[in-house]
Amino acid sequence: MGKRNSFSQQAVDYLKDLGGSSNIDEIVNCASRIRVSVNDTSAVATNQQFIADGAMTVVRHGKAIQVIVGLDVPQILSVMRQLISGLDIYDAELDEYGLTPVGEKATMLYECFGLDGNIQQITVTNDQVMVQVKDVSWVDPFDIMLQLGIGVTSVKTVGNRIFVEIADATDIARQMLMMNMYKTKELMHHDSN
Repeated sequence: MGKRNSFSQQAVDYLKDLGGSSNIDEIVNCASRIRVSVNDTSAVATNQQFIADGAMTVVRHGKAIQVIVGLDVPQILSVMRQLISGLDIYDAELDEYGLTPVGEKATMLYECFGLDGNIQQITVTNDQVMVQVKDVSWVDPFDIMLQLGIGVTSVKTVGNRIFVEIADATDIARQMLMMNMYKTKELMHHDSN
């Protein structure tokens, strides 16, 4: 097996080995592997390079690449998604899960909106994140969001839409959208099985 390094460094290395963000068509994970569909297989590094960067092995089927890394997949994939979305993790402080401060705030705010599947839409205007939900009763109240210490300054509910005023609203909304797309995809996959 290859060298062990931090989740963020492995994410950077694997993304480079896969030919960069622009070469990624789709990326998902299972329990022990990162499953990627690439645009150009010639841009993908050798199996030896992946192993040198910490992977156990690599399985290839045409444009479908599986990087087998073990049980750290969720943490590594979280950082890879941040990189793919254009967030700069190189200069940022990362927590133990490989999240930037904005990623951590987005994760905490996302969890305030109830169970998976409750979020229907996420948009942003200026310094407000608007989240449309199925069931408003599942959403944490303002005092809970305030106690999180993530910069929430006000929360307003209009029907089934929640308006959250927060610093870095655009970046936080972008992260929440990625989380919601991933969770929705997981729910759809789970429901189809």
